[in-house]
Amino acid sequence: MSLSMAKAKRKGWRAAPATGFPMSVSPDRSAIVRLEALPSAVLLDLAAGRRPTGLRRACEEGALPPQEVARRALRLQAEGVEARWSLPYAMIDEGGALVGACGFKGPPSLGVVEIGYAVAPSRRGRGIAAAAVAQLLQKAAAGGARRVLARINPDNAASSRVADKLGFVRGEVRPDDDGEPLAQWLWPAAIDFPDDGDAS
Repeated sequence: MSLSMAKAKRKGWRAAPATGFPMSVSPDRSAIVRLEALPSAVLLDLAAGRRPTGLRRACEEGALPPQEVARRALRLQAEGVEARWSLPYAMIDEGGALVGACGFKGPPSLGVVEIGYAVAPSRRGRGIAAAAVAQLLQKAAAGGARRVLARINPDNAASSRVADKLGFVRGEVRPDDDGEPLAQWLWPAAIDFPDDGDAS
């Protein structure tokens, strides 16, 4: 539904013009990153808490997704969710090293899909996350998603800068299932949201 400016403000969103999904991004230091879906064998190792043995490339410490992400990916696969929405992507740098991971947290719901991303500590501050997330936005658009949601801890200034740089708009802070307060960042920056049943 199309929300009024007043309703959008009550929900904690500020309005900004939608610019369409970016076809390119110019992150700091001209980071060049490609995304590759992580193989199921690697996910099985991660889900079991083991260091993956099937990686055929250098891997920076802290670049792989955490155990809970691997478990979610395997569960979504078992439920028949399309690979685009279920498999995490490895961020591969120009030298072929795995330097981070990103992906969708499931298929779109009411046109909105949620993303997550993380870069190895040794590679942060180089524009890698922005380059990877820009590619996720393209994948989301190609898959039919209309909006992309990133839920970010308000204390995570680096992730917040990535979202802001790419045109996400910060909304209100809400607790997740574990009670962690997370800022809701939505892209593109428009005020056309799915109906949440709130008629006010």
